[in-house]
Amino acid sequence: MNEREEHPAKERVQFKKLLAINPNYFGNLEKSEFKPVKKIVGNTTYEEVTCVGFNPALNLLEATIQIKRPGGYNGTLCTPGSTEYVRFFIDYGAGWIDVGLASFNAHDIPNTVDCANHPDKPISYVVTLSLDPQRDTCKHPVLPKVRAILSWQLMPPAADSNWPPIWGNVLDQHIQIKPRRPIFGDIFEVIPKDALKNLPPLIEEVKPFPIPLPDPPPLSVSDLAELYHVKEKTKSAGVEPHRFGLAHLQALVASGTQDMLSAANVEWKAAGIDLAGALAALDKTKADVSYEELECLGLEYNLDRLVATFRIKRPSGYSGNLCAQGSQEYVAFWADWDDTCEWTYLNTVTVNVHDISTIPADGLAYSAILPVDLNAVRRPCGGPGGGPKIARIRAVLSWSSPPSTTDPDALNHWGNRLDAHAQIRPGTPVPGDQPFISAIGGIGVADINVLGNGMTKPTATFGFSGLAADYPWLLNRECPFGGLIIVQGPPVLGFKYRLWAREFGNPMTEQIVKDQFHVMNWLGVGSNITPDPITGYATYMDTLSNMDQVLAHWTPPGDAVWEIRIEMATLGDIVVGTTAWHSIQLDNTAPCRKPAVPPFEPPAVTCEIHIDSGGDCKDLTKGTVIQGHFVARDTHFGGFSLTTLPSSMLPNSPTTATPTISQTASFAAGGDEWELATTGMQPCGYVVLLQVWDRSIVGSRPDSHNYNYYDVGFCLRAASK
Repeated sequence: MNEREEHPAKERVQFKKLLAINPNYFGNLEKSEFKPVKKIVGNTTYEEVTCVGFNPALNLLEATIQIKRPGGYNGTLCTPGSTEYVRFFIDYGAGWIDVGLASFNAHDIPNTVDCANHPDKPISYVVTLSLDPQRDTCKHPVLPKVRAILSWQLMPPAADSNWPPIWGNVLDQHIQIKPRRPIFGDIFEVIPKDALKNLPPLIEEVKPFPIPLPDPPPLSVSDLAELYHVKEKTKSAGVEPHRFGLAHLQALVASGTQDMLSAANVEWKAAGIDLAGALAALDKTKADVSYEELECLGLEYNLDRLVATFRIKRPSGYSGNLCAQGSQEYVAFWADWDDTCEWTYLNTVTVNVHDISTIPADGLAYSAILPVDLNAVRRPCGGPGGGPKIARIRAVLSWSSPPSTTDPDALNHWGNRLDAHAQIRPGTPVPGDQPFISAIGGIGVADINVLGNGMTKPTATFGFSGLAADYPWLLNRECPFGGLIIVQGPPVLGFKYRLWAREFGNPMTEQIVKDQFHVMNWLGVGSNITPDPITGYATYMDTLSNMDQVLAHWTPPGDAVWEIRIEMATLGDIVVGTTAWHSIQLDNTAPCRKPAVPPFEPPAVTCEIHIDSGGDCKDLTKGTVIQGHFVARDTHFGGFSLTTLPSSMLPNSPTTATPTISQTASFAAGGDEWELATTGMQPCGYVVLLQVWDRSIVGSRPDSHNYNYYDVGFCLRAASK
């Protein structure tokens, strides 16, 4: 390790301190009253986002990030380390839309070499964001541009697609959205406008009715030849017969009888194709990447998923447009979890691709995703038998035919191979033959005080996105749970399980949770699972069938501490194991419960706002500085905001010296002061809105909390002349 690696730059070590002294210390703010001290913008020395891809079946955006250095990440695995943020934007053609944030923790990991004597850097990580995309029919491809902004230690601001990161970079890439099923209203696209005048009025009411069309069949050789203009002998499509006829050629070589071969020669000749020439060209084609190519491979650190991102480069050569069946890109995943230089085949996943004539110049990026169960190979962050675990991973891409499942080096006619290093998230190894709860309410069990008060630990993060449990306030506060609580854990195949719940320490309240729950398989197909209505048992599902390892849904009421455990049984209902009881602090009560004794007496869960200058709901004169007081309290206070409505009038905003977030929502005995300068506001009726959130994790999702509001109105009149 050289001196530069051992001693990260001052600008990394003292990053937050330097920003506290001068918010524009690094010069990434174009409009700032502070002068830059040392210009650093878009520095990728330590980390870089290298790929952005999308899985159309799962509606998941994926960004691959390479960590390049052994140090400069604020601590080893047994410390909080630092945070790599990725904010995603999407542009359907009318401008950038902020679609969300994801993150993961990065740590100092010393340089090593693997069993093949290759350096372990860069280490490839992946972050995931679920997308609810805009869709259209297969006749209208939806090909938006996605932007990923990677930033170390600074969260990219919301709704600012042009924000330049200091440490990190910005990457744009086009993706393809899966078409929606046609609905009855789509028929209006093909009906002449004059005919529409004669339709009965009722037709408007049935427009959204879906049309249950079967999936299109595969194209024949003659269909493909016509599609790619073989008879015209033009180069307009530029797709070679041995490419578009691959599936047919392979079927002939694999099992063709003499009669089948004779018939095939006649069929290919009628289509204007030399069958022998196509076979000869196919023999000369190996690992061709002119149509598609793997570009990134990494491990989704938070979710234990391997993600390979590949680029589709051409407008045609994929067996039909979006209204046809198209073709499959196969990605086989291999791993060497223990760095023994022995590859283990994991599985092969597919991504459906099509001819798209309007493909952008940068192509289209797709991500193949394989869930993997790493509980058995995990190890602690430090101590005996612990420390960083860096694994070798491999992906093999093959168009239209599956890659080998026995030879990790084999390449087919089209596609390529890619290797990377990945870090397995530290933790306690799980034997695999006992029940285990890995996450509750979206938070890993290791980040919850399950043997204590049932709150999250201050540094807890969500498994799916890597965001802090205290998001968006990020004050590292303990958080309770509310609403739907999703319980997750690895499968023990061949066994059944059920979820028990009880009030803390009260055996008399024990009950079996029998709620229906939802799972998603690796192809993006969801299904609802109903536990046995008598016993409450459900059967463990493998990770491909249940890629999020969901075990149960539980929606408990109230604000008490409860406990849950998983009990495992044979398929014959013989109990063979159970987890310990896991404590969970509930909070299902929204803030702003109106006090019994006005205006600011107990109970503690309260919020209220009033106008002192003239009173509530009174007439006030334009130009007046309105003054008032307010309180926003909650047992698990999150944050508050003050807003003037209606926003369409572009009114001034209220101001207050009270921080909008704090460790404890401490207000003065009579409430804290706020004021609103009305100069420049138009005469109108206005409302000052106080919004209050707690920090309870509601619905097992980040940025979802119990919420309430309180408001006060006034009428602003023009000054007398």
